[in-house]
Amino acid sequence: MFAIIANKIAKYLKDNNTIDDEHYEICRYGLQQGFMVILNFASTIVLGLGFGVFWQALLFTLLFIPLRSNAGGYHAKTAGRCYVYSILLMSTILLAIKHITLSSFICIITLMFSITIICILAPVEDNNKPLEKIELRVYKNRTLLITVIESILLIISLSLRWMQIAYCVTWTFIMVSAILFAGKCKNKKTAKSNVL
Repeated sequence: MFAIIANKIAKYLKDNNTIDDEHYEICRYGLQQGFMVILNFASTIVLGLGFGVFWQALLFTLLFIPLRSNAGGYHAKTAGRCYVYSILLMSTILLAIKHITLSSFICIITLMFSITIICILAPVEDNNKPLEKIELRVYKNRTLLITVIESILLIISLSLRWMQIAYCVTWTFIMVSAILFAGKCKNKKTAKSNVL
């Protein structure tokens, strides 16, 4: 649906000489991605309100997006699947934040385990969009910087007993680690099937 709308808007802009043929595809893709971001954000707000964890949903999103965007990981084949997976992921996380109590010890162990996975695997590129060496280095450095900042937030939250914030950070690390691992497995499977 968003692809159709984005296509119509980009075509309108091209027909009215707002963009040229060279920028048509970039504009169409950008519009489609923008619509997906708006839909995901609106869905996050609805889920957060529905589960009674509104600010936790926003915090998780603010922590998750920059880390996930730079670390990479599993990518669904279609935008529709991506949206469904995102909703299932967000619902699971929000329910976990609301109902699962984690001790400070578990949060720290999870942090150490997750940081290890993130440092080893990130960035995990998509086979359909391989990264150049310089991009790999840039994304790795950004991922490490964000990981350090969010780790400090977790330690401060635990020190001040702000457990809901600590849970949001902990679940962010858990999900990013899982998505990186899933992405790496998918890439290996794809590479293996391409060889055969």
